[in-house]
Amino acid sequence: MNFNRSYRSAFLVLCVLLAHPLFAQTASTIDLVALVTPAAVSESSSTSATPDLSSATTATAATSGGKEAAPETATKAFSAVGIDVKIGTGGIGVDIATPLARKFNLRGTGSYFKYNTSITENYVTYGGDIQLAAGALSLDWFPFGGGFRLSAGVVAYNGNELTGNAALNPNESFTLNGTTYYSSATDPLHASASLRLGAKAGPQFGIGWGNIVPRKANKHFSVPIELGFIYVGYPNVDLGFTGSTCNEFGTACQDVQNNPTFQQDLAAQKSKYRDDLSPLRFYPIASIGFGYKF
Repeated sequence: MNFNRSYRSAFLVLCVLLAHPLFAQTASTIDLVALVTPAAVSESSSTSATPDLSSATTATAATSGGKEAAPETATKAFSAVGIDVKIGTGGIGVDIATPLARKFNLRGTGSYFKYNTSITENYVTYGGDIQLAAGALSLDWFPFGGGFRLSAGVVAYNGNELTGNAALNPNESFTLNGTTYYSSATDPLHASASLRLGAKAGPQFGIGWGNIVPRKANKHFSVPIELGFIYVGYPNVDLGFTGSTCNEFGTACQDVQNNPTFQQDLAAQKSKYRDDLSPLRFYPIASIGFGYKF
């Protein structure tokens, strides 16, 4: 028996026996790696490919949670014009305004009203007219940038007045400064009266709500309200008579122009009217209107 050949044969058999489990283990390991590794790679890829939406969600929440401020216009001088029509203690009026800055407007006002009526005073009925007329220029300040405003200005024309005339029937009585007079049967009395509410010009002050030149670009309409006063000074009262007065029996008649007692009573009566109407030196402002911005 050849020992070398037997040795080589035995060595080959041993290699085959040892190689079989080794290859089997290697194959299992390769299969396990093939199964596990793609899953890990897939998980890693999925994780890295998924976008981080936290910042986007936060941004979306912030956008949906708060309203975006509307753009503003009319913040520069004379960049827009607003007009309103109003009614109030000054009659029927119109305002025209334009911005000077973001919180300031320059506003011009004109108002007019005339009415025919009759007024009875001390048993004398006056038929006459009530006229309300004014023109003013004011500066409006909106301290909080909204609708609330403070206003100051000047009334350049004050035409507020009452005028009337009356004819007294013969033997008709009336009272003047507490004294009773009788109109003459042959020369009956005629009376005239006028009340002018203060000087032709004066300062005015007020507060209000509503800007007829809204600063928001998408806003054009407004409902302005104003309260305040005009200082025009003491009212001017004029009261005049022509004709003659008599006593209760229709005798002792005398022309009122030559009757010193009548003239004293007339002056005292005018002074009393002036005192009674003195609160009107602060002529009230109260109005509401409807405005539009161009």
